[in-house]
Order: sequence, then structure tokens, then C-alpha cells
Amino acid sequence: MGTSKLSTKTTLLSAVIIIVAILMAALVLTSAAIANIERTDDQKFAEIQARDLAQHISDMGSSADSDTLARAANLIKGSRLSVVSVRVWQLSQGQFVERTSAANSAPATPIPDSTKNKLLRGTGPTVDSPSDSDQSLFRVFAPTFSNARPAGAVEIVQHFDSIWTVTFRYLKNVVWMSLIAIALIIAGTYFLFRQIQLTTKLEAEQSILRDRVREATIELEKRNQQLQETNLELWRSNRRMNELGRLAAAGQTAAHFAHEVGTPLNLISGHVQLLKSDLERDPYDAESRIRTISAQIERIERIVRRMLDKTRFETELSPLDLNSVLRKLCDAMGPAFDKRDIRLVETLTASLPLMAGSSDRLQQLFLNLINNSLDAMPDGGEIRINTTLDGKGGKAQRIVVDFTDTGVGMTPEVMSHIFDPLYTTKDRGQGTGLGLVIVSQVVSEHGGTIEVQSELGEGTSFRLTFAALPSELPEVVAARDGEVELTR
Repeated sequence: MGTSKLSTKTTLLSAVIIIVAILMAALVLTSAAIANIERTDDQKFAEIQARDLAQHISDMGSSADSDTLARAANLIKGSRLSVVSVRVWQLSQGQFVERTSAANSAPATPIPDSTKNKLLRGTGPTVDSPSDSDQSLFRVFAPTFSNARPAGAVEIVQHFDSIWTVTFRYLKNVVWMSLIAIALIIAGTYFLFRQIQLTTKLEAEQSILRDRVREATIELEKRNQQLQETNLELWRSNRRMNELGRLAAAGQTAAHFAHEVGTPLNLISGHVQLLKSDLERDPYDAESRIRTISAQIERIERIVRRMLDKTRFETELSPLDLNSVLRKLCDAMGPAFDKRDIRLVETLTASLPLMAGSSDRLQQLFLNLINNSLDAMPDGGEIRINTTLDGKGGKAQRIVVDFTDTGVGMTPEVMSHIFDPLYTTKDRGQGTGLGLVIVSQVVSEHGGTIEVQSELGEGTSFRLTFAALPSELPEVVAARDGEVELTR
């Protein structure tokens, strides 16, 4: 009898040891798999960064100087702590020569011949296997091009921890769960031993012990479920990292909304202040200002509806008279021009053909240009708005709008970034960096083109070109805010 009990205890103890070993092995293998996925994702991300930086350098062409390349390299290197170095190579007489590198980069290492051959063929990105001396380094190369020919390469060297190092880092987060699981197994084993040792005289106590074992089993299942949820949360965390870019886009949309609504609100504020003084002096002028305020409030409502309509991505275009849109806008901006000592010169070509457009979007376009000109002329100046017709008729006719101011102008460096989102030269709090981005977007929505000319101290000129509607359109029967309704 004693031998049977000893054998049973030995068997149960062996089972416990095996279960604990299996549990620990499962934790190690799960953590190792997660670590391998993390390392693979880092490698793919390094390849994407190398390809994007090479494409950026290729797009800049001969205009890329060393400082610009160094800033781009520093930006890539600073994005992650695991990046050891970022280096830009230039192809000279069949050899790759270092042109620039990010700050604090590791010393340059010659490019292997096999990698050189791939880069010369324009293959990329190219992954160089780790060297025998340092298995933790991973080198990624991407070719740059000039006139569709290889002109150099971009190299990103990244450091990876070993899989077991990352595995043990994950194990630290789940070791406490393992200890609880082991404690529960030991507790269950203890109750099981007690049950074997009990005699028939202790059947009541055996029933209580069975209940306790059942409760411990339920608790163990809960802990295992928590362990599975923890592993799932680690996977979800990686997905959330990819969603951070979407949050930045949402922030840009909010800034875009504030920028569009802010302009008509400023116009309303100016006309309300002038309305107070005009009510007793000139009721007719006051009535005109009330109509302007009402029109701007309606435009704000349309802007809000457009921003909230998430399923609608295309601007609705209808035939409109661009001269009428410009006249109404200039009338509404009259108080702002007088307050800033700005002289407005309008030269609008008579009998200008209709164009397909949105009155609200075009009004926002020209408001942004006017606001930029006002900021560029703090001591007053002149704004000239001209409309002309390019072409002799038919489908080739295009409407040209020249918008010129006598402001401070821009340097070539500033001009190269004016259409970049969130780029601004204004003081903090005075500009969102979205004004000219909206201008470019509205022009694209209307199938137009935009050209900019500016010299420091000589002012700035914008030329906008839109397609004119064919002259054989139906007869105009009504018009509102520049938009017209047609009948056949």
C-alpha cells in the first residue's frame, strides 16, 4: 500500500514538472516568435526608409546640396535608436564615394562587390547580409538615379538585438503570470496529494477538497486566458504604431477646417464693427454689409457640411462667372484693404467665358492669396488682379488669372516649400502652413495650373489657369454667388 502511494506521488510530481516545463517552453517559443516578427518588421521598415530617401534624393536631382542631404540623413537616423548610421554615396567613375552622412554615424565600410553590381543595375533596395564579425548589424542599400541612370546609393545600417535578448525582454512581462500558474499547479497538486492520503472516514473533507481543486482549475484557466490576451495585446500594439500616421492626418484635417472657417469669421467681425457706425450714417450701406455678413455665414455652413461629409471626396463643379466671384470677394474685403492701406487694381476682361467650378472653393482660394498678400505688406501696398482669355476659341480656350502684390517677396528656398503642408514663415500662432496648400488643392480640383514668381523685396505673382467652357453652352437663366443655372 505504501509502495502504491509512493508511486502515485512520484507520478504526480513528474507530471507537475513536465507541465511546468511545457508551460515555460511555450512562453519562450511564443516570445521568440514575437521577437522574430518584430525584427522582420524592423528590417522591412529600414528597406522602406532607404527606398524613400533614395527616391527623394533622385527627385531633387542636381539641386540637392550636402546640407540638404545631411538633414535628410539626420532625420532618418533620429527616427529610431536602432539606426547606427545613414550614409549617402555618390557614383564617380564607376566607384561609390561617400558624399555625406548623418551625425554620429559609424565609420564607413566599403560596399561589397555583389552589392555594387546590383546598385549599378538599378536594383533596390538591396539587403546586405550581416558580416561574420558582427551578426547584429543589418545593411540596406537603395540606388539613386539621375536621368534614369544610377547616380549613387543610400545606405542605412541598423543594429538588431539577438532574438534571445528580445525574447528575454518579453519574458520579463509575463514571468509573474508563470509564477502564478506554477503556484496554482503546486496548490492543485497539494490538494490532490491530500485527497489520496484521506481515508473513507474523511469523505466529507474529500468533497471539500474536490471543490477547492475545481476552483483552482477555474482560476488557472482564467490565468491562461489572461496570458493569451496579453500576447494578443502585444500584437495589437504593433498595429497601433502603424495607426499613428492616421492620427497626424486627422490633426491636419482639423487645422484645415480651422483655417477655412477662420477667414470668413474675420470678414464677419470686420463688417459687424463697420455696421455699428453705418446704421445711423448710411442705412443703405448698412443693409449691404448685412447681406455680406449673411453670405459669409452661409459659406461657413457650407464649409462645415463639406468637412463633415466623410463619404464625399469630389468637389461639385457647375458653370460660373469667375469675374463675378472676384468682384464679390473684392467688395467683401474692402474694409480690410482700407484698414491695411492697400490699393486694389482690378482689370477684368469683359465677356469672359464661363468655367466649371465651385464658388465657395474658388472664393477660399483667392481669400488665401489675399491674406498672404496682406501679411506680406504690413505697411500697405498694391494688389493687382487681372483676368484674360488665352486661346482663339474652341476647346483650347483657357481663363488666366494673374494675382500680383508689392510685398516683401520670397527667396528661392522659401518658394520651394510654399506648397508643403504645415510649412510657414510666419511667427508661431500666426499661420497654420495650410493656406497655399489649400490654394494648390483647389486649383487641382478645378483641373487648373498654378505658376509662382517672386523676388525678395520685389513682390509675388501667382498665375492661375483654368479651362473655359465651350461657347455653345445653353443660355444662362439665373446666377448666384458667381454660379449660374442653365437651360436648353
